[in-house]
Amino acid sequence: MAESKVRRMWALPGAQLSAPMSLLMQGGDDKMLDLPCPSFLIEHPKGLVLFDTGCNPKIIDDAIGYWGEMARHLPLQWKKSDTLDQQIKNVGYKPEDVKYVILSHAHLDHAGGLTYFPKAKFLAGRNEIRYAYWPEPDKRWAFILNDYIPTRGYDWIELDQDFDLFGDGSLKFLLTPGHTPGECSLLVNLASRKILLTGDTVHVRAAVDTEATMPLDTDPIQSVISIKRIKAIRDMHEATMWITHDPQDWKEHPHKVE
Repeated sequence: MAESKVRRMWALPGAQLSAPMSLLMQGGDDKMLDLPCPSFLIEHPKGLVLFDTGCNPKIIDDAIGYWGEMARHLPLQWKKSDTLDQQIKNVGYKPEDVKYVILSHAHLDHAGGLTYFPKAKFLAGRNEIRYAYWPEPDKRWAFILNDYIPTRGYDWIELDQDFDLFGDGSLKFLLTPGHTPGECSLLVNLASRKILLTGDTVHVRAAVDTEATMPLDTDPIQSVISIKRIKAIRDMHEATMWITHDPQDWKEHPHKVE
């Protein structure tokens, strides 16, 4: 592998949602967990890269009005001072400095900030955006159409295979479908360590060893294959796995890595 050219990575806090374990993994109980919904900003000489965009800030004032009745089942904590654009400014950049946005998948807690970056190039897995516009009826609540309509003229690329973003081994887009058709993960090669950002390939640590799927998965069999895959990639690269919504990961992993 070529020498890493990633300079640093920030984990940017966003909304905190509360949900039962039964929603996060098959076999989970009704215990409520407080779930972070972060984005990850990555500094590379060829441009700033953002992995995921969190929730739409409209939910701060009116979650039910923007997300619908499902918002009643996802208690929310979020301040206007913690919106994604402000978090990017807090580390010394502006939203317009972001050159690439990688969308792990199109659910409401990952794709809500797309419109902050109209000039960026957007990367997603194959069929992810098409599915977001017209998902299966029992999964429509998790996709907010108004998160996407303003982005129809954006520069979207849907990838059907793994992709080395800069050709130097520093950022590797990994297809890990199953939770959604185009779910992806990102392997970040920093000077001090390798970090595997899993998106929602898996939701909590408890589901990693047991390879438990999530009730919302579009293809549970493929989900298990993808969980096995990220475990193998973690072990092969001796990488730290960062599960986006896991509260322990958010608490224990450093939010700035160089």
